[in-house]
Amino acid sequence: MVMDYPQSRADKTSSQSVFVLSMLIVILLTGRAVYVAVSTDTSLKSIFILIVYSSILIFVGFIAGVNASKTKSTKKQEISFLSHSEPSQTDADFNLNLAKYNSTEQFIIEFLLQHDGQCWQSNIVKESSMTNSKISRSLSKLESQGILTRVRDGMGKRVNLHKNELV
Repeated sequence: MVMDYPQSRADKTSSQSVFVLSMLIVILLTGRAVYVAVSTDTSLKSIFILIVYSSILIFVGFIAGVNASKTKSTKKQEISFLSHSEPSQTDADFNLNLAKYNSTEQFIIEFLLQHDGQCWQSNIVKESSMTNSKISRSLSKLESQGILTRVRDGMGKRVNLHKNELV
């Protein structure tokens, strides 16, 4: 159960905010040019030059902003890729370390390993033949040892396994 949000949503939001800010600046500068033209009686040619000059500056700023947001999102993707590309350990490596846990704790750890290290607490109860209180007590014990964490998410609890603590 993966709970990551797609990167494209963040890219889209940052591009939209760059675009909106650029349009706001265009409106403000155009309004300023019109105000100066009306109040000082300048020629239409100089107003046009001012608007074109302002638009060119804003276009350059818009391009720079879009490139900066793409660069930032690319770095985030590289960092997330590097963090997920750690050498994975086989189930045999984990089984050696599971001997120090009781059968309930072993079931919970194996269940989490089968589900990419995270699931809902209610799913563990449904898949086991144990009561909710027994699972909850075992999860509390594993949580106190730092093996996993439980996070309240709405009405349920999400359980996240820390694989590096098993080694």
